[in-house]
Amino acid sequence: MTDEPRTIAARIGDDLPRIDVIELANTRRIMHAERHNDGSRMPMFIPTAAWAKLLELHCTSDGTPERPRLAPSRVMDGLERALGRIMTEVARHDATDDEPLRPAYVVTSDLFGADGPVDIRMVVDRMTGVACMLAGPPADIAALGLDDASQG
Repeated sequence: MTDEPRTIAARIGDDLPRIDVIELANTRRIMHAERHNDGSRMPMFIPTAAWAKLLELHCTSDGTPERPRLAPSRVMDGLERALGRIMTEVARHDATDDEPLRPAYVVTSDLFGADGPVDIRMVVDRMTGVACMLAGPPADIAALGLDDASQG
C-alpha cells in the first residue's frame, strides 16, 4: 500500500453544519491534524483533547520494542496519513453511490486507542465557506458542542 495522494471528487451537501471552525481553532479546542496540505483535500482537524491522548499513548510509553516511544512529529505524520486514508475511503464510498458527503460518520479504528469508534464530522466554516473534516473519539467530538453550534 502506498501513501500516494489520491483525488476523489466528493460533493459537499447542503446539509453540512455551518460552524465557526476558526473560532474553535483560535480557542485551541481543535487543532490541525496535518502538516502538509497543498489545497487538494479538505483541511483536517482533531479536538485538542484527542491530540493529548495520542501523545500520551505514543510518546510516554516505556520505550520497549513492543511500545516504542515516538517523537510528536512522528505521531503527527501518522495521524495525517491515517486521517487521509479514512477521508479517502469515506469520499470514495459516497462518490461511488453518487451521494454528497454526509455530516457524520463513525468508523472503527484503533487510531485513538483500542479499537474504539472514531467520529468523523464534515462541517463548513461559517465565515470562509471552506469544508473541513473533524475526527476524534466520540466524547471529544461531543465536547465541542457541534450540534448546538450549527443551530446558531
